[in-house]
Amino acid sequence: MDWPFICWVSWSLSLQLPESIMADSNTYIFLDFETGSKNKYNTQPTQLAAVAIDKRTGEILPDSEFSSYIKPIFDEEECKKKGVAVIEDKALKITKITIEQLKEAPPLKDVWNNFCGYVNRYNPSKSQWSAPIMAGFNINNFDKEIIRRIAGVKPYNFGPFDKEYQECTLFHPFKRWDIMEDVQKWMESNRDMRSISMDSLREYFSMSKDNAHNAIIDVKQGAAILGKFLKLYRHYLQYTEFKDCFKGHPEFGG
Repeated sequence: MDWPFICWVSWSLSLQLPESIMADSNTYIFLDFETGSKNKYNTQPTQLAAVAIDKRTGEILPDSEFSSYIKPIFDEEECKKKGVAVIEDKALKITKITIEQLKEAPPLKDVWNNFCGYVNRYNPSKSQWSAPIMAGFNINNFDKEIIRRIAGVKPYNFGPFDKEYQECTLFHPFKRWDIMEDVQKWMESNRDMRSISMDSLREYFSMSKDNAHNAIIDVKQGAAILGKFLKLYRHYLQYTEFKDCFKGHPEFGG
């Protein structure tokens, strides 16, 4: 195990962001979908959860939890007609969500409308530039596409959606934080990591595995990891000089 990483794990638990460092003005919304199958282009979401992260402390904001199961389409013919995948038993076994829970859950449109209202609570000027920043684990390869489908692709089209750029407009237009990419960079030479999966991170960070793959547990644990990286980067920013760092460089200096 690398010594610098051990140090980071130990001291970043209590490190508060210095007030002198400019924090991002947008709130981070750490979100996660549980789904009924693997293919992001046709899977049906079965749960959506999120928490908001304080931009200065890196901690979860009080009373910022959002979580709801989602009633999917069960009928196979209806799934085929609407171009969505049927709910797979294997997926339910992983998420530990029961058919009974899904049958009693609100439909996707209602959950999505509630979620949009939740996200907009953290958009002070109601503009795209003050909109919250989407955050999560593997969101660039999975959750982002599900959001795009819900907002602007049949059979959903629930909005808000920019047809020109084919993107949901609920979040900031280009800022995004996927902690899977941070983990990949920091753990590339760490031989103690089995993989960069969330389950491997739980094992490595000694996080509880109770109710893992329940979206609300996943977002709380993921948000805690994001908070560590946030503090780490801002800590090192105080001791790293970027301005004029290539001045006088024989190839890149200007």
